[in-house]
Amino acid sequence: MTSSIPSSTATPLSSLTAVSPLDGRYRGRVEALAPLVSEFGLIRFRVMVEIEWFLHLAATPEIGELPSLEAGRRDACRSVYRDFTVADAERIRGIEARTNHDVKAVEYFVKERLAALDGLAPHVEFVHFACTSEDISNLAYALMLLEARREVLLPAMSALVADIRRLALANAGVPMLARTHGQPASPTTVGKELGVFVTRLRRQLHAFEAVSVMGKANGAVGNYNAHLAAFPDVDWASVSADFVHGLGLRHNAYTTQIEPHDYIAEYFDALARFNQVLLDFDRDVWGYISLGYFRSRRVAGETGSSTMPHKVNPIDFENSEGNIGIANALLSHLGGKLSVSRWQRDLSDSTALRCVGTCLGHSLVAMVAAARGIDRLEVDPHALEDDLAESWEVLAEAVQTVMRRAGMDEPYERLKELTRGERLDQAGYLALIDALDLPEAMRDSLRALTPARYTGIARGLAEQLAGERDDVSVETVAWRSHADALMAVRTAVFIEEQDIPEDLERDGRDEEALHFLATASGRGPVGAGRLLPDGQIGRLAVLAEERRGGIGRRLLDAALASARARGDRAVWLNAQLDARGLYEAAGFEAVGEPFLEAGIRHVRMELDLS
Repeated sequence: MTSSIPSSTATPLSSLTAVSPLDGRYRGRVEALAPLVSEFGLIRFRVMVEIEWFLHLAATPEIGELPSLEAGRRDACRSVYRDFTVADAERIRGIEARTNHDVKAVEYFVKERLAALDGLAPHVEFVHFACTSEDISNLAYALMLLEARREVLLPAMSALVADIRRLALANAGVPMLARTHGQPASPTTVGKELGVFVTRLRRQLHAFEAVSVMGKANGAVGNYNAHLAAFPDVDWASVSADFVHGLGLRHNAYTTQIEPHDYIAEYFDALARFNQVLLDFDRDVWGYISLGYFRSRRVAGETGSSTMPHKVNPIDFENSEGNIGIANALLSHLGGKLSVSRWQRDLSDSTALRCVGTCLGHSLVAMVAAARGIDRLEVDPHALEDDLAESWEVLAEAVQTVMRRAGMDEPYERLKELTRGERLDQAGYLALIDALDLPEAMRDSLRALTPARYTGIARGLAEQLAGERDDVSVETVAWRSHADALMAVRTAVFIEEQDIPEDLERDGRDEEALHFLATASGRGPVGAGRLLPDGQIGRLAVLAEERRGGIGRRLLDAALASARARGDRAVWLNAQLDARGLYEAAGFEAVGEPFLEAGIRHVRMELDLS
């Protein structure tokens, strides 16, 4: 029998012939990830690392054989990766066909390009100087994860939380019958239940945002053996740390041949936890649609069922749920796999890491699908009202609690006999109240109660839970690459607003610090902070017009997460007295008496991290 399946030569790669749905059916949803997590993206990041290492060596005074480069030639070198094209990647793949080594192919390509630049040909052997392939690859993957998080995932996560937040606020006071164990329970509001997901997703988003992305550049087994053989008088540990920090990454000084990937496991675990909360949201909303509380808005031209023309199915939430299952299975596997490597290294991590894009891609598809589903949601107030009107028995909780206050015997037991497993309408409820020997004021209060009014403080909780801003992200950045953005905030707050002298604000310690930058969608940098090597947190600033929604606390949390990650046992700061409450809420305690600093009253505050 002859196969009707076309041969591979007759099926060029397209969205219809792609093996993976990420490059096929879902390509449009993951397009923003493609230049970052694809093979092209990996190759480009490797080229970037090779060139930046070459430039870093040229800027190291002790390496006299490689002269320092003026700005023009540095820019020419960087243009190799800044202007990197698919044709360039194809050139590297062509070299790899000969070398059978992907990183060596990148090295040869970079040498080829730098040799063509004025005056650099004699120095191209400093490309890949003292490096093992993993020095290049671990940093390339770190940059991939950093950029994917900053440019694609965090914006998608923030937008999704913002969508749920808007829905929660719009329905903060809309009563809804709650269901525990699938059965009617004490009423709540639509907004409060959605608000719970807002705060849960925010918490996981912030945890994902706070994971330190790490890198190493220390040679074949992590000891700078070759480095010292060539230049024994260079402090290679410091040179390496400065290089890694300059890429915007946290330096890992203690490794085997590979960076151990523990941070990748933390990154994947944090992303999976966000996904898992989203999965819970997907299933709850699916259930509310099934109950009729929500409707999926009809879209002209769409078909809900191939045989039942009346149907409008909750397909977006089902799509989100299915993609989360795939994403989290892969994230869990890779998180466990990548933390384990035989002795100083084996190569099993290399093939596993090539699935990074698949994990992130299915996570992104799930977020996009959920956001699309939310955009189509409509609350059906009549269905909510009808359900509440048929469930007066849920007021038994209120009745027996008032009976307890009145000192009546066995109120729970008496109400249980009358209501357990029974449906109660308004007439039955009022008859029950009239039969109770209660003070008239209490009886009147219970008579006035309805299931729709029995929602406690749900509305206020909804407004409180949804109140924090979702349009701000906080990331750890390097001074070298983000000095202008950081100083824009600090200048506005400290120099212009608080009249602190510029020479005091610029204390010369920024190069040695970890920095944290808060950025608002569409408005750019809005907050800044730093963490010094001695554990001092400082320069915490938020623009005056942005001081709402917890930006200061998120900057502080980012600094604390970094301090814990690098093993600090304690941190301290000099708090302006009017900001003392922010730090006390985070667990800091004041030490000593207030003092003047730059003309402003401060107090030293400390936090034990051990």
